[in-house]
This record gives sequence, C-alpha cells and structure tokens, in this order.
Amino acid sequence: MREHILDNLISYYAIFFSVRYLPIRLCHWLGEIVALIVYAFSRKDRDGLASNLSLALRRPTADPLIRNTVRQIFINYGHYMVDFFLMPQLPSAKIKKFFAEFKGEEILQKGLDNGKGVILLTAHLGNWEFGSIFLRFRNYSLNVVALAHSTYSTNALVNRLRKNKAVNVIEVTRSSFSGIDILRCLRNNEIVAMIGDRDFFGSGRLIDFFGKKVNFPIGPVVLAMKSGAALIPAFILRQSDGRYFGMLEESIPLLMEGDRDDIIEENVGKTARVFEKYISSYPDQWYCPDPIIGRMA
Repeated sequence: MREHILDNLISYYAIFFSVRYLPIRLCHWLGEIVALIVYAFSRKDRDGLASNLSLALRRPTADPLIRNTVRQIFINYGHYMVDFFLMPQLPSAKIKKFFAEFKGEEILQKGLDNGKGVILLTAHLGNWEFGSIFLRFRNYSLNVVALAHSTYSTNALVNRLRKNKAVNVIEVTRSSFSGIDILRCLRNNEIVAMIGDRDFFGSGRLIDFFGKKVNFPIGPVVLAMKSGAALIPAFILRQSDGRYFGMLEESIPLLMEGDRDDIIEENVGKTARVFEKYISSYPDQWYCPDPIIGRMA
C-alpha cells in the first residue's frame, strides 16, 4: 500500500470518531479543509497527479484545467475518506441515501450464471471501496484483493471496516498463496474485486495507455484466463450531488488461443482501453499520485 500523510492510526481514528459524533455535513466540510491542507503541503503528489492528468487530458501540466482538476482530486479524496469511515457506522436505511443507481447488475448475474466466478476489475478511480455496499444491498458477497497498509494497526482497522461491509479481504503479496486463494473463490463461483491499473510488484507488461507505454499488472487477466471467470470492469463514481453510482461494463472478451505472451498483452490492452474511457470522463476522481511516466518504457 502506498504511504500517504493520512495513513497513520491517529489520523484514521480521528476520522472514525469524528464521523460518529459530528453531523455528516460538518464532517464533509472538515474533510475538504483537511484535504486542502494536505494539498498545500504535498507538492510531490500534486506534481504526480498533474503529470498523469497531462497525459490523460493531453494538456500541459501548467494548464489551468490540470491545476484545478488536481485540487478537485484532493477535495474528492477528502470526501472519500469521510464516507469510508462513516458507512460502516450507519444503519442500512441511512447508507442507502448515499447511493443512486447501480447500472449493469444483469451483467454480473450473467457472469455468475456461467458458474466460474466473476472478477470485478476496477481502477484507482472513484470510490472503489464502496462496491461492497452496492453488492450487499443486493445480497451478494464479495472478496476484495488488497495490499496491506504501511502499519499493522492501520491495516487492522481498515480491514475491520471492510469486513463490517460483509467483505472477505485477500491480502496480496509476491507469494503465490494469494493467487491460490483467489482461484479458490472463483472456483466456488464467488465474486472477486481487483484493481488493475497499478503494477505494484514490477512484473507487469508494457501496454499502450493514453498513447504511451505503461506497465500494467497481468494478474487479473491471467486469473480470468486460468479460471474461466468473467472479467467485468466495474466502477463506483461520485455524482455532483455527493451520492455514488455503480457502473458495470460488459465482460471483456478474452483471447485464449495463440502465443501466451501475445494474448496476455492483448487482453491487458483491452482493460487499458476501458480505463482510458472512464478516466477521460471522470479525471477529477482518478486518484493516482505516483507518476505513471515512471512506469513507462
């Protein structure tokens, strides 16, 4: 898990207890203030976000649109942090008020009807953690593949909040055991959520992304090919009114025949095309502060 200024136990518990005892509107306002303070002192993250947005929006990093979008990303992330710690503490009736529609549930059901499980593939876009809430309201259970946080204490707290949302967390490492756990879930015809826009372990493939070669992880594609699971792009995005909506795309048609390296590269490229589409549409919800140019050829 990437370290950031708020990734510590004091900050997390401060947010946790604030949202428990303060009015929600006040918490969101405080979240914005804290996010803007972090924005003011996080030049490295500002520069990284500007570099990535410059690539995605095809504008120079100094362009006012880029600068304004970077600022809005921090504000949106402040809302995300508040909502993440708030949701598990609310009764279901109140949680539902935070959510609008869920588009594409029939795609998910079709994938499960195949009997080989479903991989919901998302990016660091929107509020990906909230997919479990959408699914819980519709009586689905979810396995989430996640990296551990930087400390044991913050990791334990975050995973406890996730499990309160009926989520089984599979912590991924360089070990092959996490892959075995994922395959076991898929063979039980379960849903597994994975993030597919960051190559955390340096074992990915160079894929065309907004006109540049960027390292993408191959794990989600390889697991889908191996298991026969449907690989379904899924996103949880924030509306202008502050509510969230879910969006599922049709399952990605994977190539299965030919040279293994070539078909993996082609299949990963298909996921990149979907990410390009959504990042271009919701650039102010793309939380990717590490420059992807550092992962290019």
